[in-house]
Amino acid sequence: MRNSLWVQCLFATVLTVAFSLSLTLARVDASPATKSLQEFYLDATLGNAKASAQVLETIENLLIQYPNDPLLTAYYGSTLSMKARDAWLPWNRQKFVAAGVSSLNKSLALLTEEAFETPYYGLNEGIYIQSLAAISFMHMPTHLNQRQRGLEILSAMMNSDSFHYYPFGPRAWIHIGAVKGALEMGEIQFANRWANEMKMLAPTHPLTREALTLVKEAKI
Repeated sequence: MRNSLWVQCLFATVLTVAFSLSLTLARVDASPATKSLQEFYLDATLGNAKASAQVLETIENLLIQYPNDPLLTAYYGSTLSMKARDAWLPWNRQKFVAAGVSSLNKSLALLTEEAFETPYYGLNEGIYIQSLAAISFMHMPTHLNQRQRGLEILSAMMNSDSFHYYPFGPRAWIHIGAVKGALEMGEIQFANRWANEMKMLAPTHPLTREALTLVKEAKI
């Protein structure tokens, strides 16, 4: 059984070094980057193709050492789906999204009770793995028939007591991801419910404001 804390520390270190080096060489910022994996991943979800490519390269290197790590596999599958989003050629989009679905399914199959007991960025690994998979599924092309599955996984998780055990801050990216995914699917009722839940939990949080704005615009 792999040492979860060792993998997390190694992952964070490799990412920090890789991104610090790339940013220093590019002279984008005078100070080295000290972001976490999750922060770089969230940059990629916002359409930063460079962040997506570099996160993907780092994860691929780590998967050579830890091929059956469910969290790394989930990040890999989700990042592959974003690579499909950024691909110009349709056959490349299809190739990347199919590989993404395969990796996400593998991450869910590898999920164990231990993951739900392993802390990870204010939550636990199990919640991260399920969230990465579900939100990614909700943005898949309709012909792959993964969107409804993603909605069901996410809805069940967000209704669970274990999810609400954690404070809103570490969960915020999941809430906004759920709202965006529901809107992508045309599920306005789910998006509205989740945005209002964010409003009750943290009315002034930037992601709450974003969620409410997105839902309002979708209703127009």
